[in-house]
Amino acid sequence: MYPSLNRSVTTDQSLWRDSFHDASQSRKRESEALIAEPCHRNDGALAHVVAIQDDGSAFVSSLRACTKHKNLHRGTQIHDEILKRGLLEKCSDALVTMYAKCGEIGKAKALLDMYNTRDVITWTSIIAGYARDGHGQSALDCYERMQHEGVPANAVTYVFVLKACSAIGAIDKGKDIHKAAKEKGLLHDNILLGTALVDMYAKCGALSKAQGVLERLPYRDVVSWNALITGYAQKGLGDQALKCFKLMKQEDIPPDSVTYLSLLKACASIGAADRGEQIHDEIVRQGLLKNDLSLGNALVDMYAKCGALSKAQDVLEKLPTRDVVSWSSLICGYAQKRQAKQALECFRRMQHEGIPPDAIAFVCVLNACSHLGLLDEADSLFTDMITRFGVAPNLECYTCMVDLYGRAGHLEKAVQLIQEMPSSDHSALWLALLGACRQWGDVNVGRWAFEQIIAKNKNNVSAYVLMADIYAAAGMLENARYIEAMRITQQQSIGEALV
Repeated sequence: MYPSLNRSVTTDQSLWRDSFHDASQSRKRESEALIAEPCHRNDGALAHVVAIQDDGSAFVSSLRACTKHKNLHRGTQIHDEILKRGLLEKCSDALVTMYAKCGEIGKAKALLDMYNTRDVITWTSIIAGYARDGHGQSALDCYERMQHEGVPANAVTYVFVLKACSAIGAIDKGKDIHKAAKEKGLLHDNILLGTALVDMYAKCGALSKAQGVLERLPYRDVVSWNALITGYAQKGLGDQALKCFKLMKQEDIPPDSVTYLSLLKACASIGAADRGEQIHDEIVRQGLLKNDLSLGNALVDMYAKCGALSKAQDVLEKLPTRDVVSWSSLICGYAQKRQAKQALECFRRMQHEGIPPDAIAFVCVLNACSHLGLLDEADSLFTDMITRFGVAPNLECYTCMVDLYGRAGHLEKAVQLIQEMPSSDHSALWLALLGACRQWGDVNVGRWAFEQIIAKNKNNVSAYVLMADIYAAAGMLENARYIEAMRITQQQSIGEALV
């Protein structure tokens, strides 16, 4: 594959060395070519490289190519060759970076700990690896070690430390990073760092602080605006998200798919179907629905949550492809409007298209059955969920079935289902049963459910009220007064604790 270089190896090794030093871009291409080669070519190719690169630089170049292409398999092979040649110390930084960026953070950390000389690049690689994998605390621990060793952080380090802060809600540490970056003058010309700060504050719920940081940035782009808009949307502050979008457009910054996803979520949270329809028109004009199912699903969800079910169904019908999220959004919309027949029809159509339902789809369709008291339908669906589709029922599914059995007067079935659950340590489940006991006047089962709730949470006011009602309806007035007294005493103790 490399005829001119192979001839150089056999005739003059010094010519090899000159070719590497005088043609760095060529070496980069050749290193990347090594990555693309089948594994059986690895041994000879690397042997030629190491024959003339005894300082390890060719291996470093090849490892950078592995990092770029996320080729862990070839990177591991190169690591083995480095060990054979005794070049580990010279290549350690590149190995740490390769393993960290390829997702092998444990191996990267082990290599890092082997050497006393660690620089900002290796530390940042480890911090970035932990942050990307969602191990925020581990990333912050590494940052603390880096600081303890006197290694100064750079802007890239701060970006990933802020990402870690976002993941675990460590706003105080995020504020420290903000202060350090400001003191170093890093916010004047680094939009990535500025955006990371906006994102950190937004995800930690400090939205006014996030907006303040964004407004002070020397320039803003779609990513920095998206961080703030998404923050408002996720907190249910749809009006604020839409205001930010207006400001973004005034700066002539074109929105992208991420912007639209957050805006549709914002519209759904405040029931702004008209504004959502305007955003829908923008998305269609830009042709974004052709290749972005997530946007199509967000549109279905927005219209469904706003109660515009005919529009939600129309969007779904026109999607080039549909998945379980598309159908579940529509099914949940129909269920919320107590249109059980339409919800069940959508559920059947989804299966007819070969799309297996997930737990969310089952929750929605079971809720639809619950609203109309369709016990037989729900019973069949719940059985299919476990036996036919292999979907483990979640708490909402169990609660829905307990509520259905209870309202139909089948308290023994409700009790049996609770006893068969992997864990029944949930107040919502017991409250559903307790509510059914009040409806049917079952004192014994009601007392059992009440005891389960109070054992877990003595401050559950609803439980006291329901149990007192059950006793009162049964003519057990003294018991009812006793439960009411318990409730008052408990509330008084809470009040005293707050003083």
